[in-house]
Amino acid sequence: MPRHDPLDATADFLGSNGFAAARFGMILGTGFGSCVRAVEKKSVVPYGSIPHFPVSTVKGHEGNLVFGALGDASVILMQGRIHLYEGYDARQIAYPLEVMRRFGVEVLLVTNAAGGLNPRYEVGDLMIVRQHIHPIGGKLMGDLTSDTDGEPCYSASLRDSLLQISIQRNQHVQQGILAWMPGPSFETRAEIALLKTLGADAVTMSTVPEALAARRLGMRTVAVSCISNVWTGQAGETVDADDVVTTVESAAERCSDLFRGFLFRMATRV
Repeated sequence: MPRHDPLDATADFLGSNGFAAARFGMILGTGFGSCVRAVEKKSVVPYGSIPHFPVSTVKGHEGNLVFGALGDASVILMQGRIHLYEGYDARQIAYPLEVMRRFGVEVLLVTNAAGGLNPRYEVGDLMIVRQHIHPIGGKLMGDLTSDTDGEPCYSASLRDSLLQISIQRNQHVQQGILAWMPGPSFETRAEIALLKTLGADAVTMSTVPEALAARRLGMRTVAVSCISNVWTGQAGETVDADDVVTTVESAAERCSDLFRGFLFRMATRV
């Protein structure tokens, strides 16, 4: 009898294209796609060829699902993500996470480009996310917040491990609160002022829906933002999307080293 579950069809297709069990998952956001170069023995499948899989439409998101190894760790990577502002709903945002979970992913590392709100931040800084704020999520988030609301999305132990790796590699990282805005337009001066008042250190158009989905699926999550610009709230302040991609791409090699060290440490733990 044919199988009609979309998740079964997706998993069967990927299994026939070299995908296998993996403990770790990664979502590579804007400009982070080159981190895939560090993956060994990889299978690369475009999103558009995967049954029932959503497709990236935004510049800086290559749109490939990748399986391979980073050191001793088997990993499934999204080389590029999808966003709510591309016309997808919360369930579609969660679908790639459901696919990862089907293959056994327990630990999720999420990356994004973010605008800095903390005046101490500089362009190119990396920020490990402690908590998030989604002030206007509402119905956009669907049922992602329905049954686990109030539980932490980001693992303190994973965050500490990533911080220790950064210290060992002499890489300075920030830790802060990430705000989510739906996009696709960049934030207004009034929104920037509001988010600063709420205590946010950086703002992005992604990551929070994925972290909520991962929490529902029982994954442990750690998230890293690359500060692509710093908002001062001054009149006439603008951001160019191409500059955002360029800034993150310049930090990608530094991130790859950090992520390899993190996965090596996690893979050697029981």
